[in-house]
Amino acid sequence: MSMSGAGEWELEVRSITDVTPHYRRIAFHAPGFYDGAIEIEFSAASWIRLWVPDESDPGREHQRGYTVVESDPEQDELTLEFVLHQPAGPACTWARNATVGARVIATRFGIQQFTPPDPPAAGYLLVGDPAGIPGINGILEVLPPDVPVDVYLEHVYPDDREIPIVAHPRRRLTWVPRTGEAGALADALTERDYDGWFGWVTCERDAVRAVRERLKEWGFPRGAVKSQAYWTLGKGAVKEGDVAPELPPPAAAPITIEPEPVVAAIGDGEPAPASMDVDKRAAGWAGTAGRRLLEPIRPLLVAAAVVQAIVSLLQIAPYVVLAEVCSRILAGDTDDLGGLAWTAVALMGAGSLLAIALVAAMHVLDAELGHRIRRRLVTHLGRLPLGWFDDRSSGIVRKAVQDDAAQLHYLVTHAVLDAVAAVVAPIAVLLYLFVVHPGLAAVLLLPLLALYVLMLRVLAMAGDGRPVFERYRERVSAESVALTDGAAVMRIYDFGPASRFRRLLADRMRFFDQWQGPLTEPKARQDLVVRPTTSMLLIAGVGGAFVIAGWMQPHELVVFLFVGVTFGAQLLAVSYGLMAVYESQKAAGRIGLLLEEDELPVAEPEAASAPPPAPAPADGPPGRVRFEGVTFGYRADRPIVRDLDLALEPGTLTAIVGASGAGKSTLASLLARFYDVDAGRITIDGDDLRALPPAELHRRVGFVLQGNSAVRASLRDNIALGRPDAAPDEVERAARAAQIHERIARDPRGYDAVLGEDTWLSGGELQRLAVARTLLADPPVLVLDEATAFADPESEHLVQQAINALAADRTVLAIAHRLPTIVHADRIVVLEDGGILEQGTHAELLAARGRYHELWAAWSASHAPAVATARDGAAA
Repeated sequence: MSMSGAGEWELEVRSITDVTPHYRRIAFHAPGFYDGAIEIEFSAASWIRLWVPDESDPGREHQRGYTVVESDPEQDELTLEFVLHQPAGPACTWARNATVGARVIATRFGIQQFTPPDPPAAGYLLVGDPAGIPGINGILEVLPPDVPVDVYLEHVYPDDREIPIVAHPRRRLTWVPRTGEAGALADALTERDYDGWFGWVTCERDAVRAVRERLKEWGFPRGAVKSQAYWTLGKGAVKEGDVAPELPPPAAAPITIEPEPVVAAIGDGEPAPASMDVDKRAAGWAGTAGRRLLEPIRPLLVAAAVVQAIVSLLQIAPYVVLAEVCSRILAGDTDDLGGLAWTAVALMGAGSLLAIALVAAMHVLDAELGHRIRRRLVTHLGRLPLGWFDDRSSGIVRKAVQDDAAQLHYLVTHAVLDAVAAVVAPIAVLLYLFVVHPGLAAVLLLPLLALYVLMLRVLAMAGDGRPVFERYRERVSAESVALTDGAAVMRIYDFGPASRFRRLLADRMRFFDQWQGPLTEPKARQDLVVRPTTSMLLIAGVGGAFVIAGWMQPHELVVFLFVGVTFGAQLLAVSYGLMAVYESQKAAGRIGLLLEEDELPVAEPEAASAPPPAPAPADGPPGRVRFEGVTFGYRADRPIVRDLDLALEPGTLTAIVGASGAGKSTLASLLARFYDVDAGRITIDGDDLRALPPAELHRRVGFVLQGNSAVRASLRDNIALGRPDAAPDEVERAARAAQIHERIARDPRGYDAVLGEDTWLSGGELQRLAVARTLLADPPVLVLDEATAFADPESEHLVQQAINALAADRTVLAIAHRLPTIVHADRIVVLEDGGILEQGTHAELLAARGRYHELWAAWSASHAPAVATARDGAAA
């Protein structure tokens, strides 16, 4: 059997488990059900349709959707869960009375599922009742563990709270008793900062409406909420005409279900307060960000739409005039035919010229918009905290600046024009044809009906495979980058016929064939029904029969042959443009979100959180650094550094050591202001870092990190990045001090050699280049994060010499992973759990026999030669 191209299968009950007295899990054997099904159909919150018999009306069936709880294609088995309402409707009655061996019809038609939003949401609000629990559980299983999740579930019976809910590290679960009021669930929602969240609402119809209205009040955009009524009180789940069940009394006190961050049940008392420790996303929602991005040109787009409507009418008008000419000729009226012909030519010329002018104007608008957006993006990226780039790949930045900005081209230049033409032209043609001959005009609606049926069939057969295909495309892109970056390793270990990348490409192609292969025929039919030739054949055949039967005049048929073949092509054009519009809107949303990321704030000095210490004497050395009560975490609820106080004096070397995850590199990133502190402050010579403009901060603080990079420019320009106006002799002096001058001098073009084109540098050479750059900038404060980590053995000595020259007379904060490199430090600070455990010189800490002594002993046991070298160096 089939319905709009969607197959139907017979499911046989294999086992029945009563989870609660009102909630039943049924496992089915489903032979053939998975044949031709694609992966996405049975992912999180996907559902199928059941046709259940009505025991009170033999021969009648009711359709209900049920979420797939478990899926086993290899064994042809699936599991569904049923809420047993009372009084029961046909579906509930069938589930309550089902026995092993019972059969029911199912179809995959119209299957949907949860698709994570792009870009990822800042949090998830999941609202439902027992009927929605299977879908909500499926979503909870696939959500990242670090996003906050608010779950609100309405229960009818106290035992509904015993239905298992999937655990999540940041889940906040609230049970709400059903009181008979449709707005009870909506009233229980606690307002919080939902900026950038995604909402999933699946419960009773009236409750869905109330929740949707409440979220609208709070600013949830429609596109950020997926809402679906799973049942309607009085229909489907309950027999029509039955009254609602008698509700149990509401819970009188909060009930903790399991140890979660916040778990509550709402009863007669006050609702539990919502946790507000959510990661704030100033960017908000992609849809609204995209609309704000295009808001400045919205009036121009509206004007373009009006002009396109005029153009569409002008482009149709010549056909109408020519049809009138032919009608007069057939009727024997030849008066003023020349005037009509010239009118048709004039209209055709006017329509063409106006269309050309409109398209040209839209391309100019697109060029200006693209240029303005790229300038905004580049300027905005330059003002973002450097830590923002640590969390994102260069591909994301390139996609925004290049790919997404280019993808707006279709949205601006073609989407509005195509959409208006697709609406105005067919409607105008059909209205005119109904005036000429209503009967034949009605016949032309048949292709539209056929197109609708075929589209339903394509959707039913395809399910929603596009998200899977997009994930394959993202994986292929990521693997391509990995293949390029690790070409040597891949060539040796993973470049054969069974390599991971080849397997991925093969899997992608198999999926594409499975997804799109069966759609070839219905898509071809879909195109054929709206082709101009199809319309012409239909008009000629049916219209000819009408003329022969005397139901219409020949000249009326001529009008249809001239004009009636035009509207189908417009529909076909817009169908091909829908995906481009969708992708363009997503690109606009991504750009809008990026432009609304928080820039690095620069506060006024008096806005500091505590009074500044006494400033350094005017004749004293600069570079006095203070960490005062500093607390910071990459997530608000997980601080890495806690209430830390530390002073760095000018001309001293302070080394930070500790186990992995103790906060060493985080401390260095805070001093370089890659991130801002959550509490406390960091000062340089009494000035809060947040009060310093970026240029002034970089003048005072330099850093040499692991794996320093360079730009595609001359070696001279790479050294002079911090001081573009530096004289050539100053650049050379810095290069000599950094032990990189001789390497540059060996290059045929010397300092003018372009890195990446004329010359290439090794890891150790890049480190020395970075040292030369910092020497030339001459900052009073220096941050070193294991700068010799990536240097080869031959160049490590040169790198160390360069760093020694750089560190002289500066305030140095060194992050040490190899302990022998910091035995000469003026002070060694041991971090543990984000705080200072102990501090002192190398000798003092060894004598104290504390945590540093343990680290040194462990290092000594595994690196005896290095320790001996360090001792020799210390003795020297």
